[in-house]
Amino acid sequence: MNTKDLIVEKTLKLILEKGTIDISIREIQNCTGLTTGGIYYYFSDKKDIFEAILQKYMVDYIKIDFDKIILEGSSKDKIHDTLLYILHQYTNGVKIESINEKINYGDVILLLTATGYAHEEVNRIISQTGNDIKIFLTDLVEDGKRQNEIRQDLPTKNIVELLHNMYMGIQGLWLIYANEDMDIIFEKNFDMTWQAIECL
Repeated sequence: MNTKDLIVEKTLKLILEKGTIDISIREIQNCTGLTTGGIYYYFSDKKDIFEAILQKYMVDYIKIDFDKIILEGSSKDKIHDTLLYILHQYTNGVKIESINEKINYGDVILLLTATGYAHEEVNRIISQTGNDIKIFLTDLVEDGKRQNEIRQDLPTKNIVELLHNMYMGIQGLWLIYANEDMDIIFEKNFDMTWQAIECL
C-alpha cells in the first residue's frame, strides 16, 4: 500500500473511533507513524486529507458499476439480484487494507454527513446514482412486461418508484439498525413488492 492511501485509511479509522472529524495532525502522525513532514509531503493540510477521504469513501464508493451485475433468470430474478447487489455494495462493509479490517459503511456515511462534511459533489453523486438505479430498473421492468412476467396495467414509472422506494427503505433501516440481518428484511419486502407487480 502506498503512503498516501495509508494516511487516508488510518485517518478514516481514527475519525470513526473518535466519532468526530475534529482531529489533529499530531493524532494523524501517531496513527500513521509518519512525521509531520511525511504527511505534508502528500497533503497540504487536514482539509486536504478529509477531501481525499470524502472522495474515496463517499464520492467513489457511492457510484455503482452496473456492468458487474449478473442478470440471469426471470424478470423477478433480475430485479431481485440487481437490488440485492446494490444493497450489498453498502452493507458488506469497507475494507481497510492497512489494518486488514472491514468497517461498517453505515458508520462512514453517518459520520461524514452528520459532521457536516459533505459537499455538492456528494449530493450530486447520490442524486445521479438514484437516477441511474431507476433507469436500470426501468429497462428490467419493461423487459418483464414484454415477457408477460410483470403487470401491463401498471405504468412502468410507478413500478420503478415502488421498487426504488422499497430498496431505499431497507437502506434507511440499515443505517439505523446496522446489526440487523438486512438480507432477511430485503427478501420479505421484495416478495411482498413482487406480489403487487407480478403478472398473474
